[in-house]
Amino acid sequence: MASRKNNPKSDAASWVLIAVLFLVGLWPIALAVLLFKLFGKDGQKRRMPPPLEQQEPAGSIPTPVKKRPSGPVTPVKRRNRAHTAAQRVTQTPAAKTSTARVLKIVGVVITVVSLLACWEPIDMMIWLGELDWWYIESLLTALAGVVAGIAMLVCGVSMERSLRRYHQYLAVMGNREALAIDELARTLGHPRDRVEKDLQKMIDKGYFGETTYLNLELGYLFRSSEADEALRKEKQQQETSRQEPPKQETMTDYDVILQKIRNANDRIADEALSAKIDQLESITARIFKAVEADPAKRGKIDTFLNYYLPTTQKLLDSYAEFEAAGVEGENLRQAKGRIEAAMDSIVRGFTHQLDELYQADAMDVDSDLRVMENMLRRDTATVAQDFGLDQK
Repeated sequence: MASRKNNPKSDAASWVLIAVLFLVGLWPIALAVLLFKLFGKDGQKRRMPPPLEQQEPAGSIPTPVKKRPSGPVTPVKRRNRAHTAAQRVTQTPAAKTSTARVLKIVGVVITVVSLLACWEPIDMMIWLGELDWWYIESLLTALAGVVAGIAMLVCGVSMERSLRRYHQYLAVMGNREALAIDELARTLGHPRDRVEKDLQKMIDKGYFGETTYLNLELGYLFRSSEADEALRKEKQQQETSRQEPPKQETMTDYDVILQKIRNANDRIADEALSAKIDQLESITARIFKAVEADPAKRGKIDTFLNYYLPTTQKLLDSYAEFEAAGVEGENLRQAKGRIEAAMDSIVRGFTHQLDELYQADAMDVDSDLRVMENMLRRDTATVAQDFGLDQK
């Protein structure tokens, strides 16, 4: 597990500095530095891909490297050095199990010692019956130690819990180049906001490498910009596939249905039932032909195609199996008789379905005839001329 490399010397020096400030009586400064060190934020947040390194084009003249000018230290340089030194002093401790354990132990010790130190100035002020400045200063210093100890204890506990979550995140992610934030939250049972903040801290501390970043637009953690681009292309392909119109039934599919009916008929020996099946196949073929000629009629045969036709096919297959069984038991005779009796109703139902397909066409014909009849009645004087009936 990669993590940010802290300079042990600078980190130790910062702790020594804080301790010295407490000892010399500058506890407000020491406490402020300590709190900022424990709970401050450092590092650069990366929520978009890091910029690519600029490369010199092939054949171009390399850009000369500017030499650092020598000379006296200017006020700007002094400010930069002071800023760098302040950053090192207030740098957050490295997130490690050992660091968390030390912070908790030291925090408990400092808290207990500081609480004991509070008793003497309080006792003396009660005994003297007045507020002496020296005892007040001692009490404030001891209280600052209590705050510092509690802060270290809280920071240690928080770091320990964070490390447990970090290990969980790394275990779930494994070697994947992209991982959804919502998936992490659901898998581990943590709130999404908590997961997002933890991942950002891990990125800032270098747990995933230098090219990892959060893309909040997609809600993903990416190890590289290539993984981001690959996911975008995949989502675009899925969106395109969803927008494609559904595949229509082809005549090849209809031919398969007719072939199944024909195969069932070939297996049935009963001549009367076979003749009805021939009629059924002919009607079904005409229905399919009508739909092929006018695809707009496809929606009118949904129930026929998805229920009546499969159920009829199942009945015919069952009848063929009953005949092939070679047993004339009461149950088989009753089942075969019910299928034979129902076949007339099935043929009528299929015929009605075919008639329904031509209902709109029949209405159009009727409408055209009515219009023509009205025109003929209105123009009876010119009917003979219009149709050439007066010519000999």
